Amino acid sequence: MGGHGRVRGVLAVVAAGFALLSMGDLAHAQRKIGTGELKTVIGQVELQRKGESQWVPAVVGAKLAEGDNIRAHVGGSAVLDLPDGSTLMVAENSRVVVGKLEFDPQNQTRVAFFHLVVGKVRAAVSQAAITLVQARQSNFAISTPTAVAAARGTVFEVVFNVVENVMRVAVLVKDPLKPTGLVSCLSLYNRFASTLVREGLSAYAKGTEGCSPPVPISSLPDANLVGTPSNPRPPGPAFSGPVTVPSVGDLPGLAANPAPVVFTSDPAETGSPLPPSTIGVNIGQTPPPQQPSSSPVSP
Repeated sequence: MGGHGRVRGVLAVVAAGFALLSMGDLAHAQRKIGTGELKTVIGQVELQRKGESQWVPAVVGAKLAEGDNIRAHVGGSAVLDLPDGSTLMVAENSRVVVGKLEFDPQNQTRVAFFHLVVGKVRAAVSQAAITLVQARQSNFAISTPTAVAAARGTVFEVVFNVVENVMRVAVLVKDPLKPTGLVSCLSLYNRFASTLVREGLSAYAKGTEGCSPPVPISSLPDANLVGTPSNPRPPGPAFSGPVTVPSVGDLPGLAANPAPVVFTSDPAETGSPLPPSTIGVNIGQTPPPQQPSSSPVSP
């Protein structure tokens, strides 16, 4: 299967949850196309509007809609506030495209989809509506050319190394007393195998190898950089070149209702309880609980 076919297949899985959510919402209220607002801009950060080729300086208060690009140069970073209360931090040497952004203020439901072209982002995802949490559907996802990270309300970081074709997802602890956040790593290869990553853990998706088993964040070679806007790896040509962003709304197979992305934090369903968390707000200073792990692949 070609690269585009893999992207369509995995994103169809992610989009299935979006489709099911939309079907229930239409009976009550129509989702509204949303925009994100830049709340923080540090250093050199630029925007490229949908359909345009020029990059312009980003300023606090600027609005980003579907199809817009944002990139942060070395030493730069930006924080994007989303209409549902979530935030997206774009680290230095990084480029992100807003793929889909919808929000219904009446019942607090949302669909947020971003494509990380290269570099690093950190998402602080607000809790979805009660019915969505009960359904355990993800409606917040970050894709890369290698894999997709889909989450419920939690804080997680995604890094994509375009040279080695490696995505890494690390789930930070939002509340040390309630480590219930989960992020699903959905590989575009290996038959779209997925891995659930709990708080304090990290997983890789490298090329055709799929998503690795989770390992403690403290075992990463750059653990001290996790959760920060620091990303010393140069972004390369992907920082400025053309990019094809998968469109959730145009994916084939949605009418067939493919299986949705499912999350669970119930020990009875997983077969084992969630590991205790000792990670504070600064993920780089307090080590997570020790767990068996294999040697991670450097991003």
